[in-house]
Amino acid sequence: MIGRNVRWTLFRLLVLLTVSSIGKLYFFPDGKPRYRRILVDGKSMHPTYENGQTLWMHTLEYTRLAPQRGDVVVLGNEGESPFYLKRIIGLPGDRIGIRRGQMTVNGNVYENYGHGRIGARLRPLVLAEGEFFVMGDNRPISMGGVVEAGNVLGKIL
Repeated sequence: MIGRNVRWTLFRLLVLLTVSSIGKLYFFPDGKPRYRRILVDGKSMHPTYENGQTLWMHTLEYTRLAPQRGDVVVLGNEGESPFYLKRIIGLPGDRIGIRRGQMTVNGNVYENYGHGRIGARLRPLVLAEGEFFVMGDNRPISMGGVVEAGNVLGKIL
């Protein structure tokens, strides 16, 4: 017969292993971290985010849900640097353009998050399936463009 202290220690060890396993599955499903710390580098998202600010990215958000207009996302190639922080402006099927320094989505001016006028021009284009149009909030200095869904690494929380 096992002593009381030994049984209690084994019980606590079993609880600890169970909690650790559940925690690992939650934070690292498929061996990939669910949340990742991101450091803002640059001013393209100013004034929403400041240079040097620390943010958290949810890496699995878009395995369940499709990106939405207005989401701030991290772009890049998995495991490579650099990463880019941009806002989704256009979704698949949207008609995107820049007219008189203002972003247009499906013919309507879209300035919900942007600050300042855009210096570039963009003839209207229609986004294909799996494509998004992204841009930083600091419109005078931010580069925008079309990105493939595979280059969206996660959503900023």
